[in-house]
Amino acid sequence: MKLSGGPKISVIMSVYNGMPLGPQSASWRTRTASSAYLRQAVESIIKQTYRNFEFIIVDDDSTDETWDYLKSLKDPRVKLIKNKKNLGLAASLNIALRQVFDREAQTESAQGDYIARMDADDISVPDRLKTQIDYLIKNPQIDICGTWVKLIDENNQIIGTVHKPTNDEKIKKMNIWITGLIHPTWLARREVFEKLNGYDTHYDMAEDYEFLIRAKNFKMANINEELLMWRNPQNRRSQKGIERMYRQSLAIRWKYFLNGDFGIFYLPFLIRSLITTYLFPTKLKIFLNKKFGLI
Repeated sequence: MKLSGGPKISVIMSVYNGMPLGPQSASWRTRTASSAYLRQAVESIIKQTYRNFEFIIVDDDSTDETWDYLKSLKDPRVKLIKNKKNLGLAASLNIALRQVFDREAQTESAQGDYIARMDADDISVPDRLKTQIDYLIKNPQIDICGTWVKLIDENNQIIGTVHKPTNDEKIKKMNIWITGLIHPTWLARREVFEKLNGYDTHYDMAEDYEFLIRAKNFKMANINEELLMWRNPQNRRSQKGIERMYRQSLAIRWKYFLNGDFGIFYLPFLIRSLITTYLFPTKLKIFLNKKFGLI
């Protein structure tokens, strides 16, 4: 396949059990519902109008037919890695990043100038990468950009939108409380991930929030276009997973408060967050986060 010119993008994605067994068919080729999410996510990247990219997909030791589906992909830009055991999202993304960074170990030229994120159950609109790369080229002061998103349900029906702040100052103010850049929309200059040494695996499920706090010296922006169809984040996780995410986020806030990254004014919020995290039931926390837009 002949690639277009321009900077090369490395799109990184991890997937675990993206092809769950359906009740009516033994073949991933004919399944629908949740088994379609991975296919839709992968195809939405492969069909991007911006062509000069590689797509590094890490199978995090899936126990279903995810690996069979991934191996069926014929696009030469797709590069596959299979973990020998389940490591979680943060560690799997770091494995993908090492393929980009470790030039001496390259066998397939995984050397992107920019790094983009994608999740295995979301859908990127066709012009997502082109719009983002054009934006970063025209705005060299920006190091990492996200986009607005449309929320979709399990049937791909639009159920809402999420519009994060667009300028660096407001994004970083939001990062004190919640993530100001939606993780699967990120496109960053390679050096952002290199200088921060990737994700901190101690905070799996909240690794993006921790990363953005460490990235405080880099300039951030959101493009005010809905370039991703974001699967409702509350519906795609179990209550146990959501609970773990809340506790990880709280641990991150305490860590950086004690490090002096947040001012003393942050203490009352931390105390309130401590109370709600450990005393409120999960469903109530989900309701309050939706009500106040904390997703």
